[in-house]
Amino acid sequence: MTVAASVMPATVTSLPQGTQLPSATSSASTATSGTLTESDFLTLLTTQLENQDPLNPQSPSDFAAELAQFSTASGVQTLNSTLGAGSGVQAANLVGKNVAVSGNALILASGSAQGAFNLSAAATDVQVAITNSSGSVVDVVDLGAMGAGNQNFSWNGQTLAGTTASAGTYSYTVKATSASSANTVTATPYAVVPVTSVVLGGQSGPTLDLGGGLSPVALSAVQEVY
Repeated sequence: MTVAASVMPATVTSLPQGTQLPSATSSASTATSGTLTESDFLTLLTTQLENQDPLNPQSPSDFAAELAQFSTASGVQTLNSTLGAGSGVQAANLVGKNVAVSGNALILASGSAQGAFNLSAAATDVQVAITNSSGSVVDVVDLGAMGAGNQNFSWNGQTLAGTTASAGTYSYTVKATSASSANTVTATPYAVVPVTSVVLGGQSGPTLDLGGGLSPVALSAVQEVY
């Protein structure tokens, strides 16, 4: 006995305006920009789902793969936008390094502390007084004559009493004596602290998280890198 195959009649469905594939104009616009936006992707995906063969629908794994591909591309695009001006890369390279920022904190760790300051003019003698959390002077470092501009110094943690100071955060003030009594030398202190991490994507650019209990600062606040 011969059984004739049943043939389903072919049907053509016209998509209503608004659900069709992107027009030539929108396609040209996309081609010109060279970028598939999130809106373009959702339009194509919706159209694909509405017009798939009901007898052979797209498998869930293929659908998930398409979403994952777009999510990855979108994430890369966001990262590129964040790092676009190069400031993000520059900030990321500072992690693990010491930077000089506004402040007079002095972090003593492993028997050494580093500080920095700016002199408005040359000085015949510069002294740094180091104080603890109680405001008591624990040591005075005599740096001698120094020129104008950015300067730095180190402290070995030894106190005036001849003992070794405990690790932690101290403060310091700079006294600079001018070569001429008619002139005054202004010393602007900087805290030299490690960059522990970077926060990207802020409205004012990358933000640096600092060690020693200091508040985060913008990348533009860095005076020097050590």
